Amino acid sequence: MHASDSVPRVSLIKLADGDDVEIARLGEALTSSERVGYFELDARDVGEASTSRVAPFDVARTYDIARTFFSLPEDVKALYVHSQYANESGGFVPLLEEYSYQKKTAALVESFDVVRELSSCEIEQVRDERGDDAARGLGPMDWPVEVPAMQSAFCSFYSACDGAARTLYRCFAKALHVDDEDVWVKKFGNTSHCSMRAMRYPSMKVDDEANEEDSTTRRSERIAASKVEIVGISEHTDFEFFTLLHQTCEGLELQGRDGAWRSAPAYENEAIFTCILSDAFEIFTNGVVRATPHRVRPSRDGRDRLSLVRFNGLNDDAVIAPLPQFVTPHRPLNAAYEPRTQGDHVGQNVTRASDNLADMIDKQVYPKSELTRPPKRFAQLLVLDVANGRILLGKHTRGEFAGRYTGFIAEVDSEKDLVPLDVARSVALEEAGLNPLACDALNDPKDLFEAARFVFRGWMPDGGLAVEHEFVCAFRDGTSVAKLFPTHARASADIIPTWFQQQEIPYADMPEDDAIWYPIVLGRFSKHDGVDESLVIGHFDFSGDEGELTDHAVHEVEFRHSSFNRSSTARVLARLERLEGRSV
Repeated sequence: MHASDSVPRVSLIKLADGDDVEIARLGEALTSSERVGYFELDARDVGEASTSRVAPFDVARTYDIARTFFSLPEDVKALYVHSQYANESGGFVPLLEEYSYQKKTAALVESFDVVRELSSCEIEQVRDERGDDAARGLGPMDWPVEVPAMQSAFCSFYSACDGAARTLYRCFAKALHVDDEDVWVKKFGNTSHCSMRAMRYPSMKVDDEANEEDSTTRRSERIAASKVEIVGISEHTDFEFFTLLHQTCEGLELQGRDGAWRSAPAYENEAIFTCILSDAFEIFTNGVVRATPHRVRPSRDGRDRLSLVRFNGLNDDAVIAPLPQFVTPHRPLNAAYEPRTQGDHVGQNVTRASDNLADMIDKQVYPKSELTRPPKRFAQLLVLDVANGRILLGKHTRGEFAGRYTGFIAEVDSEKDLVPLDVARSVALEEAGLNPLACDALNDPKDLFEAARFVFRGWMPDGGLAVEHEFVCAFRDGTSVAKLFPTHARASADIIPTWFQQQEIPYADMPEDDAIWYPIVLGRFSKHDGVDESLVIGHFDFSGDEGELTDHAVHEVEFRHSSFNRSSTARVLARLERLEGRSV
């Protein structure tokens, strides 16, 4: 292993200011055969600068929030597991469930992944204008409500990365003397592949105080019994254009142009990043710039290693192919660099890595026998007639709630990429035979909001967890309510809608948990006259045999509510029509 004292370092603020000397140093770092094939980006002075093109990085705060999340119980973190090999929606990746970039390797790491966060309305607009594939890897995110500051801290860091990326894209072009200095930044927009990861590499040292459910002792036993090599991350090159990486202690190893592996230094709370060059950059330059092979060694000294990683790619539909100026008689076109889109390149490589992991699990040579299952998610809508003090409930005629009243509930199907808000305001009403466009008549977008979120244990037949998002839509005009929900409306075969005065809600004919949380939610709505910056959360435990409520806990947390956009309801319904081949 070589020392890293020959790694070039460039200043982000000087690059943003167009410093020619600094841009030339960047060019040398990218192409010189004497250099190591990557560089460091110094962003420490950004906060003191007057330029508005780049924002400061609060590295310490972001790490503090990441530690808070990773310290949560395993069953709580599992509520945010995302299907990382499907729609790349962001969320939690548990230990030993990371991509296997090399066969017969297991990555001892957990992460929380952030994608570019767009509203559901913006995502539907992307789908309409550019196709479904263009919406891969986009939000909105399901942020952990147990860590209220996480969204703000991570989004601020993500935004700072965006500013740095725009500066680097332009400076890369200048440093390589590309005719159009905006050739790459023009392909960097609201569908660019830019995931961010907070990653924790636990030490392999046994800790007697570890969580009993998934202690390092038990984990070590599973690892010892497996037939794979334990790594932090196995050797690979990144699939996007370049990567910014920060780490709390050493562990990242990079292969230079000379073939030697070097250990990247760590700058615990300083904004100094290792900039790793990636596949798209190599392809665009016909190999003039080379993607950096890298890996992470497992932590073994009793200290957990954390890292913040931001992958900077281009728009999903951006075509990646060598630019003409990099194809010369002395450097003919490399046949391996055939044109492909950024999205396809990422997708193909992710699929290959996920197949490696699946194959090891299937052959029972991996430390885990299966991947963590995401919880089933449901969305329930409570329709309020504020002017007349009424609530609209549905009486179920069949199914597990037969003969009982609830709000209007529908499952959140991850394959349809609809967020709980979309399911509540459209699918839940439609399945009850009600007007799925009714919420578009709300006078104020703030009159539709998530009021509560609960975890249900022992309720699902397969024993898995269920999460239910509870939404309130408040109609303040009694006349509009009568038109939108007429008493003679055709009910579905399964649900009969009925109006009740709020003080006469039939709790005796409802699920047990409703009698606990309905009064809290409705009381808070009356107190605040609508949405406030909080959310009621908790859990309800049911016995597996009798289905009786055995335990529960409910409390409030700080929460930043998503904005409801009325114009996107029609897009949601149109998407359902396309997916299901039906008329709405």
